[in-house]
Amino acid sequence: MFNGNVKVQLSNNNVLEVPQNTTLLHVAKNIGSSFSKKAALGDVNGELKELSYSLNEDSKVNFITFEEPEAEASIRYTLSFLVGYVIHNNFEGIEIADIGVSNESFYCDFQTTIKNLNKDDIKRINKSLNKLIESNPTIKVSEVSSEKAQQLVADQKYMRYHIENNENDKVKIAEIGDYKSLISYPIISNLSKLKNYKLKNISSTNWLRDVNNEALQRISGIAFATETALAAHEKFLEQYHNINHRKIGKELELFTFSDYAPGMPFYKHNGQIIRLELQNFLRKLQFAEDYQEVYTPFIMNEALWKNSGHWDHYKDNMYFTEVDDVRYSLKPMNCPGHMLIYKNEHHSYRDLPIRMAEFGQVHRHELSGSLNGLFRVRTFNQDDAHIYVTKNQIEPEILNVLNLIDKVYTIFGFEYSIELSTRPDDYMGEISLWNFAESSLKNVLHYNNLQYTVNEKDGAFYGPKIDIHIKDALGRSHQCGTIQLDFQMPEKFDLHYINENNEKERPVVIHRAIYGSIDRFLGILLEHYAGNLPLWLAPIQVNIIPVNNQVHLDYVTQIKQNLKSKGIRVAVDSSNEKMGYKIRNAQIKKIPYTIVIGDNEVSNHTLSVRKHGNKSAQTFEADAFIEKILTEKIS
Repeated sequence: MFNGNVKVQLSNNNVLEVPQNTTLLHVAKNIGSSFSKKAALGDVNGELKELSYSLNEDSKVNFITFEEPEAEASIRYTLSFLVGYVIHNNFEGIEIADIGVSNESFYCDFQTTIKNLNKDDIKRINKSLNKLIESNPTIKVSEVSSEKAQQLVADQKYMRYHIENNENDKVKIAEIGDYKSLISYPIISNLSKLKNYKLKNISSTNWLRDVNNEALQRISGIAFATETALAAHEKFLEQYHNINHRKIGKELELFTFSDYAPGMPFYKHNGQIIRLELQNFLRKLQFAEDYQEVYTPFIMNEALWKNSGHWDHYKDNMYFTEVDDVRYSLKPMNCPGHMLIYKNEHHSYRDLPIRMAEFGQVHRHELSGSLNGLFRVRTFNQDDAHIYVTKNQIEPEILNVLNLIDKVYTIFGFEYSIELSTRPDDYMGEISLWNFAESSLKNVLHYNNLQYTVNEKDGAFYGPKIDIHIKDALGRSHQCGTIQLDFQMPEKFDLHYINENNEKERPVVIHRAIYGSIDRFLGILLEHYAGNLPLWLAPIQVNIIPVNNQVHLDYVTQIKQNLKSKGIRVAVDSSNEKMGYKIRNAQIKKIPYTIVIGDNEVSNHTLSVRKHGNKSAQTFEADAFIEKILTEKIS
């Protein structure tokens, strides 16, 4: 800084000299008036700032345009702030509790003391919001001390809570006229860029998403930088409504939920068939790779989780109970139980690698507001495996796991990408071991020409990891598979094997999951296939409809028994409904094959077979159809 000016180094390395306290907007105008209209935010020395931010020291500045992801997040956050302003100004007895963004959506939570708002009120809010955006008022953003902020929002208990629980000495306050709100993300100055939004819903929630706290209401919406992006997302939502796994789960009678066990799915017979098929499919592949399947208790002494190192990371999401004055907890993961099994026996280097697998049921206390069908639950089944290896076996064993993951995902038709996550800030253990572990993972990926991205500082607290992201039919990415390298757990549990020199040595543990959560994977599959599951996974594979229950039922029963004897899941619709209704019902339930049996079929010992999605039927001899369906099955 010199002569009351500051130097601004731009992303193209050009340097501007401007007076101290010049705003980012004026810097953008110095670059060009057309550019200033494209600028949404400024990245100042690595921190996102509003264009109203004043520069008071030499800085590196990179402007963010409206097309960039950082700008879309700010567009949504600004809209959540404006919705709070509109609700506060248009309705009596309103107190804003929280504002924020989640993926493509934004939300505003509020408490009403006079009357709850309804869907009709959304129209009023939308009209006022449009007028506000059109008028483009100035939003004043200031950074103040926590003490000053408390004074500014003294009459707003929820805002005061956020300020009191803020770790920084200073907070940011946004103001329009007399309305003030705490903000935690940069605000867009040019409101004319906020037109591509749609208010979607008004719903109930609770303060901090805890059912024991005060009831609140939430208005949510979606927003994008461009009209085209908004339209594309609207089309996606329309598609998604038809393939939502909760809707499909109800139609196919797969699972249900109950207020007696929030976030814990109840699987009906059809749903349990799919879960068992998924398990058995992977079980066969693991058997071929010499995995040893084990079973560990659901509930174990609290001390175990403290010894393992999981306590500091999971205790807030665990369920506890007391037995004989001793504290126990439901397991949030399977790792410690597997360590105890390994520790219970003596091992030689000749025994390694030991591949230990379990379809283990785990429990984690998720906030009620975050629960989402099978995608976010409080109890789920993990296809967990822990592989105990020597250091020399790390790389070939990781490659074996990657090959197994590829085999599984290929069967389901998933494309996938690979991500390497490195040492987090709260890591456990020595840096030298971390460096070795990260190098091992990189070597496997590099030498096998596997493309990957790096996610810095996102490894597990005990070791780096490779995460696998699958892409579904709608182009969404889901992280399911994971391979984690762990030098810490063997140390915590004092695990060892006897090496070639007859000395004790620590094994290295590879944590591995492919489905991740079988429950979540099932939900992904339902949406990926739009409910049209592959034959081997379908709960009912063949549906038989007699034209006349009295006349044709004997032949129907014979065909049913033949199919069942070959391991084919079959149902008979002998209801008194009309034939057209029965066939449509089979289509709704997405049963792969429907057989209609009438006089011709009985006389000729044939089957009239309609494949799901086809309008016309084909005639088969019974043995030929059974051979066809057995060939089509993969397990």
